[in-house]
Amino acid sequence: MNTTLEDILKETDIDGIPHLWHPQDKTVKQFSRDKNLFRFQQDALTNAIKTLWLYYTHDLGHQDKKPGGYLESLYRFRDSNSTKIINKFGANRMGFWMATGSGKTLVIVKLIELINLLMERKRIPKQDIMFLVYRENLLDQFKAHVDEYNSSGFGKVINLIDLQEYEQTKNENAIPFSDTVNVFHYRADLFVEKQSTAKKINPASCDNNGNWYVLLDEAHKGDSGDSKLQQIYSDFARNGFLFNFSATFVDEVDIVTCAYNFNLEKFIESGFGKKICVLGKDVLGFRKRDGIFQEEDKQKIVLKSLILYTYIKQHLQKIRKHNNDLYHNPLLLSIVNTVTDKGSDLRMFFSEIEKIAQGNIRSNLFASARAELVKEGKGLCYIFDNQNINIDGKALSGIEYEHVLKAVFNTERQGRIEVIKVPGNNQEIIFKMQTSPEPFALIRIGNISGWVKEILANYEFTERYDNKSIFDKINEDSSSINILMGSRTFYEGWDSNRPNIILFINIGVRKDSKKFILQAIGRGVRIEPIKNQRKRLRGLISGEIDHELTARIKKDFLSLETLFVFGTDAANLKEVITSLKPERTFPLGSVFIINPDAKNKQLLIPAYMKSEELISDEQQNYLISEDDLCETKNLFNALSDKIMVTKYDCSPQVLRIARKKLGEMKHDKKASSIRNPEFLAERLLDYYNLRNRKFDKFNELTSEDIVHFKHITFRKSPRHDEIEEKIRNVLSEKKQSSFAFDSGEKLNIKYLTNHYYHPLITSNEDKIEYLTHIIDVESEVKFIKELEADINTLNKKFSWWMFSKLDETLDKIYIPYYNWAQNGYARFHPDFIFWLENKRGYHILFIDPKGTEHTSYQHKVEGYEKFFGEAGKEKTLQEYGKDIRVYLRFFGSDKSKVPKPYKNYWISAVSEIPEILDERN
Repeated sequence: MNTTLEDILKETDIDGIPHLWHPQDKTVKQFSRDKNLFRFQQDALTNAIKTLWLYYTHDLGHQDKKPGGYLESLYRFRDSNSTKIINKFGANRMGFWMATGSGKTLVIVKLIELINLLMERKRIPKQDIMFLVYRENLLDQFKAHVDEYNSSGFGKVINLIDLQEYEQTKNENAIPFSDTVNVFHYRADLFVEKQSTAKKINPASCDNNGNWYVLLDEAHKGDSGDSKLQQIYSDFARNGFLFNFSATFVDEVDIVTCAYNFNLEKFIESGFGKKICVLGKDVLGFRKRDGIFQEEDKQKIVLKSLILYTYIKQHLQKIRKHNNDLYHNPLLLSIVNTVTDKGSDLRMFFSEIEKIAQGNIRSNLFASARAELVKEGKGLCYIFDNQNINIDGKALSGIEYEHVLKAVFNTERQGRIEVIKVPGNNQEIIFKMQTSPEPFALIRIGNISGWVKEILANYEFTERYDNKSIFDKINEDSSSINILMGSRTFYEGWDSNRPNIILFINIGVRKDSKKFILQAIGRGVRIEPIKNQRKRLRGLISGEIDHELTARIKKDFLSLETLFVFGTDAANLKEVITSLKPERTFPLGSVFIINPDAKNKQLLIPAYMKSEELISDEQQNYLISEDDLCETKNLFNALSDKIMVTKYDCSPQVLRIARKKLGEMKHDKKASSIRNPEFLAERLLDYYNLRNRKFDKFNELTSEDIVHFKHITFRKSPRHDEIEEKIRNVLSEKKQSSFAFDSGEKLNIKYLTNHYYHPLITSNEDKIEYLTHIIDVESEVKFIKELEADINTLNKKFSWWMFSKLDETLDKIYIPYYNWAQNGYARFHPDFIFWLENKRGYHILFIDPKGTEHTSYQHKVEGYEKFFGEAGKEKTLQEYGKDIRVYLRFFGSDKSKVPKPYKNYWISAVSEIPEILDERN
């Protein structure tokens, strides 16, 4: 298992990154006037900021260090195997593994805005931006999103320019407006190594010495020239940076350099999209056995898919009786391997559809197919979470042939099929029953001429008068198309909520079809239970959905929220889909228990609230240099209130405060010059709109406040059972155990009587990457050792005491503080919390083991003092009939380097704890 870039970023605190790297909230959150980014899309952009900071922060202004050196060293520290991969391709790349339907195009557009912002602030080098995509329809989709973004007028207009115009644009220095971001775009598959032609470009003609920010959207796909294209992309970004977006990363380098993983598995686990179920039986009827096709097997699999479709459609009809706007009209998607000749997969599938439409079904085969489907339905489980699907066998058994005619063929009577052709459209064939006015099926392939001339030669053709594509309107609820047939022409580049069944015919038999299968599956997982909501119904929160309505339709919506998959090789399909887990993980959280003594103790934690007071009311001076102060004042003086309010999206009240405070502001000699007045104006207005925080009350600890132990996960399968057994033994015997891996790492599994949960796991002062949320930081391990050695000191001084490890990424206990580097509030998560009670009162003690070289503790101390300090001592707060005091201490062996005002906040031994808590008295 290799360390990924995302693993590194989890330990990079965004609050610790200088404020020049932080955009306004709207840059991260808002896409257009009517569209905001989901939390996961915002997280993707945050990880992009972290990566760029890690890559460039040790280079700009320090020419003796190459870009990326620091990031490479982090890979090396974490995992030498990952470093070897990075050394082949460079550390100047990050990937975004985002499921189809997760809105990665929105993230790409916002990333362009972010890149431009960081260039303007001189955080990253000024370079050209290139967007590459593999298909024309994906490029059209990107352009549509850019138009939507531009129309909102929030930031600079993104000006899209064909890469073929690169030389001309650069020669003319063509910048249409000062508020424009030029982005050069191109079809990634059209690069040629020879002389450029009318449609194809020689990469050398726009090499730009490798000074490109290159954004790839599924551009890593291709045919046999894949590796050559990969090299072209890397060359373009060799002195810049490569951003790779895809729903289907399978190459090791893409997985290792993945900055944000929200792939299909995570997308579904987070409540978005349909859950996936692979039907257990292989679809063998469309493969020859002993040199011939088994006709009965062919018809049976088609019947099963149509019966299942009817079952889903019936559930929709029940739902629509309660609310006609819920969910989508289901669609059966048949994806085949061969399409053109008379013996092709598509021809065979259509032939079976035709027979069923005419009632030409083999004796008792309908009943047999239905019974087989009912039997399969009893043991069906979803991929990823392995939960049972609970198909209603009784409802399924009640489906008859006439129900299929109505649900699938849009008719109440069997009959012949007619063909409809759209004039000028050489990709689509439409089918309808003679007994129905509405079409029910559509074939979309690369070229339909072969079908028209040979396979459909004896059919009666009708041409549509409106000359419009049926496929383009297939996502509309009014579409009567129930079956969509085709091959690889529509597995990407179109969006629909409708597919509920995918039938793979002779696809997914070989391992090398992995990318295609995952892309096709991705086409089917999108869902929209109600307008503009992409989560499954139960994942929607109050206000988004009527919960009484949810209760009324709970037996019907699950089938609409499922994607059923039939395949020629069902086992291989399951393997391909579950391979989205880069490795198998083993959750250990269920093994841990909360200390029974904790239930008998009152464990209090502080809670805070946002004040109506502005932070600037405390007369805290904004850190600004003399030059920057002068330039910012000039900008404020030059622009009217109306322009400022519009340009910086602030309220008139905040602008009045900012103008007043700016007139009174003093520069700070310690502040470095930024020389970017527009950015400073933006930050100042944010600052003067910032509300203070204040202490609210103490709450009793709940099971939702300390949760990191529930997420402890082991990622090395051969030893999973062994480590779980060790943990259970420690719990039963209530004593410590050690566990050594073959590679030398050693774990200590501790049963500490006073810890909030059992057991506590520490490493032997080694970072263990495949075991998450344990204590493996050297300073924390050292603190636990000393606490164990001196535990009797605490036992003697207190009537009772308890403590817990805290995890900054998952636990909800913190101290707010003002981050001066960021000019905004941040959360300080100490590593440990203690609760101690004696005759002098109730004490809450936060301890944070830390080296004295870290200076961020100074602002954290100031934050602590604001809430819990009083005249150099701890405040006494009275709640629950107790005198409560909150303390903060940093733990380290060398206090000599700590500035005098902060020395009282440092301890070097556990034995000092009782003395600290008694000092006031």
